[in-house]
Amino acid sequence: MLIKPLTGEYNLKLRPHQIDGPTSPREFAHWNMAMRKWRREQSEKAPKDDITAGHDVPSLEWVTASYVQPHVMAHDLFLYDYKTNTYTVDRFLKDTEERYGQIDSVVIWPSVPNMGCDSRNTEDFFRCLPGGTFGTRGLVEQFHKKGIKVLLPVLAWDNGTRDPQAAWSYILPRLFKEYNVDGMSSDVSFITQDYWLNSLAIGHPLVLQATAHSSESMSRGPDEDDTAILRYNTMDMAKYDTKLRVPTIASRKYFEPKHMTHSMDRWSRNKTELIQHAFFNGIGIETWENIFGTWNQMSPRDGEALRRTSGILRAFGPTFFSSPEWEPHSPCINYKNVFSSRWRSSTTPEQVLWTFVNRGPFQVTGHQIVVAYQIGYQFYDVWHGQEIYPSNVVDGLATLSFDIEPKGYGCIFVSPDMVQLPHEFEVFLKFMAERSKIPLQRYPISSSILWQELDEVTVSPISSEAPPFMVRIDGDHFEFRINGREPHPPGSEYPGVDIKYPWEFEPTRVHHPHQIKMRSFYMDIYPVTEKQFKEFLDDSKYQPADPTNFLKHWVEGNYPCDNGNKPVTHVSIEDARAYAKWAGKRLPHEWEWQYVAQGGVEYRAYPWGECWDETKVPEPYTGRDRLYPNHPAADVDTHIQGRSVFGVYDLVGNVWEWTDVYVDEHTRAAVIRGGSYYKPQYSDKYFPQAYRNDEHGKYLLMSPSLDRSAAIGFRCVKDTEESAAVYGNCPWYGQED
Repeated sequence: MLIKPLTGEYNLKLRPHQIDGPTSPREFAHWNMAMRKWRREQSEKAPKDDITAGHDVPSLEWVTASYVQPHVMAHDLFLYDYKTNTYTVDRFLKDTEERYGQIDSVVIWPSVPNMGCDSRNTEDFFRCLPGGTFGTRGLVEQFHKKGIKVLLPVLAWDNGTRDPQAAWSYILPRLFKEYNVDGMSSDVSFITQDYWLNSLAIGHPLVLQATAHSSESMSRGPDEDDTAILRYNTMDMAKYDTKLRVPTIASRKYFEPKHMTHSMDRWSRNKTELIQHAFFNGIGIETWENIFGTWNQMSPRDGEALRRTSGILRAFGPTFFSSPEWEPHSPCINYKNVFSSRWRSSTTPEQVLWTFVNRGPFQVTGHQIVVAYQIGYQFYDVWHGQEIYPSNVVDGLATLSFDIEPKGYGCIFVSPDMVQLPHEFEVFLKFMAERSKIPLQRYPISSSILWQELDEVTVSPISSEAPPFMVRIDGDHFEFRINGREPHPPGSEYPGVDIKYPWEFEPTRVHHPHQIKMRSFYMDIYPVTEKQFKEFLDDSKYQPADPTNFLKHWVEGNYPCDNGNKPVTHVSIEDARAYAKWAGKRLPHEWEWQYVAQGGVEYRAYPWGECWDETKVPEPYTGRDRLYPNHPAADVDTHIQGRSVFGVYDLVGNVWEWTDVYVDEHTRAAVIRGGSYYKPQYSDKYFPQAYRNDEHGKYLLMSPSLDRSAAIGFRCVKDTEESAAVYGNCPWYGQED
């Protein structure tokens, strides 16, 4: 949150969406006065209009208590079982409960990172989810039965795919009402007011959750400021500067106590500072573990810390943590490393709560804080689940002593003995007493990278000579090198991104170098055409288990006129494998595809040579129409000059091609090769092209209805006796002798 510096005795140090704390206890009084003055000045700037504020809508009151919010891919194998074609919400919630406790809301991603592989837009991806509207509404209802709210993403940058013919602010509120979702989440600094007004107009108020960016260059209108934005952006998520010794203050939360901010740092592997910042500020946590298909699991230590801190936030709830009587950086005795926030109940001012964080690497014991003391007041060490007793009582003041472990937490609650305690307070104390028997430092501080494997490997019937429309590829030794092209890579190379090949210890996005001895095999000269696929259907009577979007552009079981020689698309990996099995072939392994594309051991960047030549590939389509029927791919034999040295056509730039599929515990993803003729404009967040022979795309798989694409086809290979002997006996396929 950006404002002008204050004038007067003390100027706050202001950062985007956060404010620095006092640098010493001597500054606290002046700093605290400056904070209150800042809030008063911001309130005076608040707009005086008749638009309903989100925090005033009764159906959205849940926002103030949404303390833990995971982001999850719709594709996640804990949320969706592709074998039974069903959502598995109970399995997903059982996993999160075991690892870090209760969740309050969830953001479900169906589109990124695959969006832009073809012309489907945000709405199209929602419509393609398994079961259509009924299936998605059922998914939402499963979460609602558990008391969990559901948000779906809004992608403000999606203005290069199919033109929706109306503003997203008109379309998405109506779609989300259809699904009965509770809100929308976006990666922009604020969601514009028209989304809010449209949700009100249709009688389905939505929570709007923006992302408070750390950059000062926010894409807001000239008259927009935070006081106006917070009237309808009732939630946000933000990455804070958590490495500072002195915790910063979440400025939007301080200005509007009902506002819910979720502290977020999705690529960090240690979440301690993140959780401490949230606990100190009384705000939520964004648990983003499945990052667009890359799994970054919270460590057991962080999971246990979140279970306890979020439990405290819920136990005392908005009555304390949404109270305007929040005093951050309430003085502590051990100021060097221990910091606290004081929270006064908004309904019972005599009740006071302190949350503590120890920023240091050593345990802090003994006297921690001086509090007001009166006879009849009870003091509880909530973190350890026990009542404590003050010492050094002098002139209405007393000292409280307790221990805070290294990089740990603490919580003190004070209440007059005649005042009602929070709901089920004694039960919660017993819970904390039991959990605190094991110090956080005994839990592992890291999690392992998930193991990935090929999901299926087959050997085709053997052929001693090249079948029709196939060419023999003679084997040789070559070094396989490849780079993954992800649309949302981490700022630095994060272990676990992209693919783990059979010869590797863990996934990585770059290079994957390995010496492979290729055995001779046969490859289709052309991608499988629509005419060939029609022959397969007529002969085999194949019917997919999930027919949604199967050959979507065909009419009454027939491909469009004059399309017989175009590569077949709108086929899932399962459809392609069924065709290959019928034809006595199989899909190529990625290294086989690349060996052919680069000319064997010639290591060409493109099938024809080292330099990109647009005349050797189909002309790209950059418009906003559906690809079919008006903008189909090129005929497979059109670009003769684009052949590889083996005489194989259309390896690059017409349609992507299915190759291998890799599976880990949470993600199933296909490696697709060759890029396509479709290029959405205006954003680098779309699925990136991979035209070079040393690049591939990672395409997340969920269900055939979502996986089928207008820009993905396939070609087949067939084994020789030589390749079949090796591939049928090795733990991975194509390895060196």
